[in-house]
Amino acid sequence: MDLAVNLRPDLPRLTDGERLWSDLMAMAKIGALAHGGCCRLSLTDEDRQARDLFVRWAREAGCEVRVDPFGNIFATRAGRSADAAHVLVGSHLDTQPHGGRFDGVLGVLAGLEVVRALNAAGIETEHAVTVVNWTNEEGVRFSPGLTGSGGFVGAIRAYDTAAVTGVDGVPFYPELHRIGYGGAARLTSRLAGYYELHIEQGPVLEGAGATIGIVEGIQGVRWLAVELAGEDRHAGTTPAADRRDAFMAAARLAIDARAAALALDRDFRITFGRVGVEPGSINTVPGRVTMSVDLRHSDVDLLDRVEKEIVEAVAALAGSEGTRGTVTRAMDVAPVRFDAAMQDNIEASASGLGIASQRLPSGAMHDASNLARIAPSAMIFVPSRGGISHNESEWTDPAQVADGCEVLARAVLRHATGKLVPH
Repeated sequence: MDLAVNLRPDLPRLTDGERLWSDLMAMAKIGALAHGGCCRLSLTDEDRQARDLFVRWAREAGCEVRVDPFGNIFATRAGRSADAAHVLVGSHLDTQPHGGRFDGVLGVLAGLEVVRALNAAGIETEHAVTVVNWTNEEGVRFSPGLTGSGGFVGAIRAYDTAAVTGVDGVPFYPELHRIGYGGAARLTSRLAGYYELHIEQGPVLEGAGATIGIVEGIQGVRWLAVELAGEDRHAGTTPAADRRDAFMAAARLAIDARAAALALDRDFRITFGRVGVEPGSINTVPGRVTMSVDLRHSDVDLLDRVEKEIVEAVAALAGSEGTRGTVTRAMDVAPVRFDAAMQDNIEASASGLGIASQRLPSGAMHDASNLARIAPSAMIFVPSRGGISHNESEWTDPAQVADGCEVLARAVLRHATGKLVPH
């Protein structure tokens, strides 16, 4: 079928929005929560069930399915040329503990819908189209997050047990094999490009009245692990001047670090998401605190400066609070700029459908952060109602889901038929 005909906005759409919505709701039943959300933590039985369903659907669509050593699943629709680079499209199926129905899963199932649509229309592409589900994007059970895509691009060595650690001591590779997704069939084909459709997880598109976000890049993300050691003492008998209170040191550190970051740039993002206080007794001065720090910005120099401020502040707490401390960098994902030609391709696809689009950065990290290291990459956002995500009430309207998938399909089709115009 002629590409130009398929891209005419006055003809029926390639993709079936109702079929995609049905798939999303079927997947949402796996790990369903009481208030409409999902819990499918990576490498749990729920994750296995989601993977099994995706694999079944992919095979029914005629895809060749392979699984690599990180548990990444690749479902390939062959192209005319076996030697041509693949157009990769996908995201992740794992969720947050109180996750929604769209974060990650939309990108995987929309990629599958693109394959089904090409099949239904009888369209052959020069390049193979491969749909991927990346392992442990969320990083809830295992650290670091973006594990599967990090392994795919070579940032994590396969079977290095020290490189991926379980948050509660759960080993990554035994769990991967337990659920039946410890594979060896690596995707070795060259990549023509990587597309990821995702909900925005913020309020910008909704506020602007735009349906399609063309993501220009992703902020850098740096995770720090801070440990502060003071001294356990009796809460009732120890005067304030004699205390080495690790929690008060942590509180001072958090307030001062936030002030330092925002003084550099009001758009700096700093979050203390995990705080552990020991011994955890109501009438004992805390002698040990562990805390995580999540730093995000598009400027590496500013990330470096805030990290340096935190290291220096931890050292200074010895004088002000009597505590000793360490700061360890747990993860570092550099800022990413996405491929200009692929951004233009997405914009042309939205424009051809008469759908309003807007260019914007991403404040959240995604697997596309890693893919951009090795291949041209791009992301498409669709609105999140109220800007809410990582929450059971996360929502994107069916029409917006359908529009996002159709824009993705047309962008992938143009790329896979060799019609992408270099920037």
